[in-house]
Amino acid sequence: MLAIGLLTAFSGWRALQLGFDYDFESFFPEDQPETAFYLQFRETFSTDNDFVLIGLQHEGGIFDTTFLAAVHRLEEELTKIHGVTGIVSPLDMTLPVQDPAIGMVFQRPVLRWQQPDKLQADSTSIWNRQGLVGSAFSTDGKALALTVLQTPMLSKRGCDSIALGMDAALDRWRQHEERAGLLVQTHRAGRAHAQVHYVSVMEREVVLFVGLGLVLLIAFLFLAFRTWWGIVIPLAVILLSGLGTLAFMELTGKDIDIMTIVLPTIIFVVGMSDVVHIITRYLDELRSGLSPFKALRKAFREVGIATFLTSLTTAVGFLTLLGSSIRPIREFGAYTAAGVFIAFGLAFSLLPAVLLRSKAPLRTTEKPQTGSPWTVPLNRWFIRVVRHRKLIFLLAIAGTATSVALLMRIDVNNYLLEDLREDDPLRMEFQFFEEAFAGVRPYELAYRFEPGRDIFSEPGVLAAMDSIEHLLERELEAGALMGPGRLARQAHRLMQGDRPSQARIPDGQALQRLLKSLKRTDRNAEGRSSNTAGWGDWVDVDAGLARLTAKTADVGAKEIAARNARFLAGAEALLHSNFEVPPFRLEPTGTANLIDLNNRFLASDMVLGLLIAFAVVALIVGILFRSLRMVLVSLVPNMLPLLFIAGFMGAMDIDLKVSTSIIFTIAFGIAVDDTLHFLAKYRLLLSQGVGPLWALRRTFVSTGKAIIVTSIILCGGFSTLMLSSFEGTFHIGLLVSLTLAFAVLVDLALLPLLLLPHRA
Repeated sequence: MLAIGLLTAFSGWRALQLGFDYDFESFFPEDQPETAFYLQFRETFSTDNDFVLIGLQHEGGIFDTTFLAAVHRLEEELTKIHGVTGIVSPLDMTLPVQDPAIGMVFQRPVLRWQQPDKLQADSTSIWNRQGLVGSAFSTDGKALALTVLQTPMLSKRGCDSIALGMDAALDRWRQHEERAGLLVQTHRAGRAHAQVHYVSVMEREVVLFVGLGLVLLIAFLFLAFRTWWGIVIPLAVILLSGLGTLAFMELTGKDIDIMTIVLPTIIFVVGMSDVVHIITRYLDELRSGLSPFKALRKAFREVGIATFLTSLTTAVGFLTLLGSSIRPIREFGAYTAAGVFIAFGLAFSLLPAVLLRSKAPLRTTEKPQTGSPWTVPLNRWFIRVVRHRKLIFLLAIAGTATSVALLMRIDVNNYLLEDLREDDPLRMEFQFFEEAFAGVRPYELAYRFEPGRDIFSEPGVLAAMDSIEHLLERELEAGALMGPGRLARQAHRLMQGDRPSQARIPDGQALQRLLKSLKRTDRNAEGRSSNTAGWGDWVDVDAGLARLTAKTADVGAKEIAARNARFLAGAEALLHSNFEVPPFRLEPTGTANLIDLNNRFLASDMVLGLLIAFAVVALIVGILFRSLRMVLVSLVPNMLPLLFIAGFMGAMDIDLKVSTSIIFTIAFGIAVDDTLHFLAKYRLLLSQGVGPLWALRRTFVSTGKAIIVTSIILCGGFSTLMLSSFEGTFHIGLLVSLTLAFAVLVDLALLPLLLLPHRA
């Protein structure tokens, strides 16, 4: 107890140092060629998420000089924020128009906001020009967007600084304009704000889950044991288990993230299972008249091996997540498994030390040999199960068949903001940009060709790219699109006096002149507006890469994949119809593409993890019983709850995604505990010479209370996660709770029948 006290003090000190973090890119699949290519692509060009979008909505319309002057003042404020490297604003956009007669190039403002008499003409020009509406200007003409560029690859602290600084600047600006009589609604979206929002929600929810978990544990322990002794001792063991796990995370450099916010809850409820089984057995032995030491020794002898095996199988269930290609899932599995072993260690060190140094307060009405008050109702339940075995088997078969049919309806799908509920403030901000502009989901496409080969000067290449970009715009319903083809077409129009009829890709000498002009006005050339994209932003001949960017609505990975497949098929057909050997190939890339890529591995990772868990349980039961029949008996009652929950997901249209894919492994690792406790007790009685039917009945009665109590605690603990603002966490709470409820029903209805002697 002294050693544990010192470790507790140390753990508390380290746990206080634990931080929170949310790294969007940590969900990229590792060791995959697509990820490696994206990192090269990002190094060549830039990231697609190092910016903040600011939407400014004015019900009177954006072509108003008072409103536009206020926007200009906001730009000046935003540039003062540390970490902001520039602002792409429609107020500053210019077009390099060349007079075809004299060859002089002059910069034409897209929006002459300081000249009221020009705004009508400019609005007409903007709506007749591709690429502006949906990116800088909203489709309804009531909002415009500023793109605030930030230092690439900022740390969490840097993102926090930019987000807080930007929010403060927006608040000051809005209040100043309101006092002047101008009402403007402000919206913002981007990596920095998303990270700050996610972290703040995680901090709040960890406190919520821990607090609710403690309240529920106290309530359940009181109902189970009805004494302060039965509350304080288990609670102390579990609290120290959670504290030790958090300290271990901090010592190994791991912060709490969106996956591990549920870890304290899991440690609480899983660790409580071991403690309740030990204390329940200990109290039963005390009631039979044994002294505390002998009662504890017998309790440990009877449930000790089962407790170890259940901790092992639970840990293995979480450790199977190490096979995932997603780092946060691997870390979640590793740290939760570590927490399970910490809880087991305290259950077999701190718990017995405390039990022997405290007097178990048996109720005065209890006398030796009277047994547990649960004995009579559990005996009655066992008799009913045996009498109605045919009905139970029929219901199990019907439930299995229905679940198999329903699980076929499960889709593998995800959304960028799937973790946020519909009424979440951040999600509502993103929805504004999705409705008013082209969307917030970035789409990137790489043109790959032989490094050093300037394919753009070759006949038909830029025209083919232009056609491909039109095809992408149509098939993916994309907006704010820009690529080499569109850039060249718009540049040719500007070189021809900005005549709409010249918005095309020239050929021959005109094409060579166009390319020379594009290279002269590259981003490194002096005098080019910082708001105008240059040729070098989209093309790197030395690297053999060109870039196409667009925005789409967040319609889900499944729909995007279907649209993308149609687009790529059409693009391949176009290339092969224009070239004998296509000079380039297409490869979708970008952050959204990598997040979607995770979906390809979800089903296989989940199945592999479950197979490993099944194999471990089968091995354990095989060693215990040395019987193939017992191996099958142990697996059936733990596979059925998984089928039932899969059927529930299919019926409720719950998609398989990162958050829901881990539910099956978690639920199996936890649900199998009760089965192993049941089988271990049954084996012990058989080894003592008790007949099979009598051993089964005694097993049912002696383990029934612990199974019911621990299952209630587990379901109650996981159900607290349903209060989360994150839908992924909500689904973990809902689905794991339901799975455990199904599991206890199967363990106390079907499992005894599978073990029932044939002559019974």
